[in-house]
This record gives sequence, C-alpha cells and structure tokens, in this order.
Amino acid sequence: MPRLLSNLTLALLAALAVPAQAAVFYSNDFEASAAGMSGAGFLAGSQGFSAYGFGSQYFRNSSLGNPAASSVLGLSLGSAATAVTLNFDLAAIDSWDGFNCCGPDFFNVKLDGTTIYSKNFDIFGSPSTGPELSNLVYGSNVAVAGWGDQGYKVALSLGNLSAGAHTIEFFASGAGWQGGDDESFAIDNVVVEGDSAGGGQLPEPASLALFSLALLGAGAVRRSRA
Repeated sequence: MPRLLSNLTLALLAALAVPAQAAVFYSNDFEASAAGMSGAGFLAGSQGFSAYGFGSQYFRNSSLGNPAASSVLGLSLGSAATAVTLNFDLAAIDSWDGFNCCGPDFFNVKLDGTTIYSKNFDIFGSPSTGPELSNLVYGSNVAVAGWGDQGYKVALSLGNLSAGAHTIEFFASGAGWQGGDDESFAIDNVVVEGDSAGGGQLPEPASLALFSLALLGAGAVRRSRA
C-alpha cells in the first residue's frame, strides 16, 4: 500500500481508537458563589457542619410544601459522557422525622425530571445507611435550631448522559415535611464527573466522510499513476 494511503488509514484507525477522557463537568464548594444553581435555595454559613468536612458555606434549601421547591443544578455537556457520577455532602438539618409520628421526610434527587434517589431520613433513631451513604455526623446539634442534625457523603450514579443540557434537582418531600428552620437540608462539595466522549466518541459523520474521500482520492491517484 502506498505510504499516503497507509498514513490516512492509520489516522482513521487512531481517531476511532482514542479512549474517553476522565472529566469533571461541575464542581462547587459554594465558598465563592452558587454558580450553576437555580430554583429554591441560598448560600448560608454551615455553622458546626464545618467541623465534619463541609466548607464554611453550603447551599441550603428550607422550602415548604410537599414536594417542596427544588434546588436545580444545570449542566451543559459539549459531548456525550459515560459512567457519570454525582458526589456531594448532604446536611439534613434539624428534626427530620423519618418513620416516627411526624414523618415521613424524604430527600430526593431527580435527573432530567426522573427521580433517581429518594430516602426517608430520621434524626430520632440511627444514621441512615446504604451503599451510597457515608455518615459524617449524627445527633449533634450543629446548625440552625435546637434539634440534632445529620450529615452524609452521598455518591450516586447518573449513568450515561447525552451531549446537551441536563438538570439535577434536589428537594424534600413527605406528608410530614415542615421546612423552614424546623426541617431543611443543604448540599456542599458538589462534583459531577465521568468519562467524556469528546476525545473518545466516534468521529462525526462529516469527519468520516472526509476520511473516506481522502482514501478514495489516494486510491484514484495510485490508479492514474499506474
């Protein structure tokens, strides 16, 4: 095979074989701003939670209602992504009632309008458990009102995401949800990451067409010289 044709073929194969690259699509510790967030919620001092891995500020939602209004994280991906994860610190502040007389009190996460996580948290029993949770603090009064508080590291899988806009909603719900300074939540150290297909996805159709034309042209040149 002539060198030109060989080089073009190798270039095409290399483009097809480039692996996906690890990428961070969003990261915010809320120390400077709430960039990327919309909907319900506000920056607030984390008070005693700062002794348990939270920064000096977090993003707090104390909305009323069932379901209560969502804090919304907006993402815009330039290319498709795989194995995407959402990691954040969760503060369940004050009297989350769980399964006792005044519950339930659920913390929920939606991805593009579909619920991907819902858990009933309770400050009057023991820390919530699950493969997605790592307990940071439980039972101590560290913020806002006089009830005990609880904090967790949360790790959720978002699966594969297409290029374009996506929303992640954080909100509370339940017949016993009271909101305000009696029951609220906050998130901190939010990171969305995964494998970006920007370098590893198959070339766009137009690129493939150009490669094909180049190969055909090289073949034509070879024949004309024969």
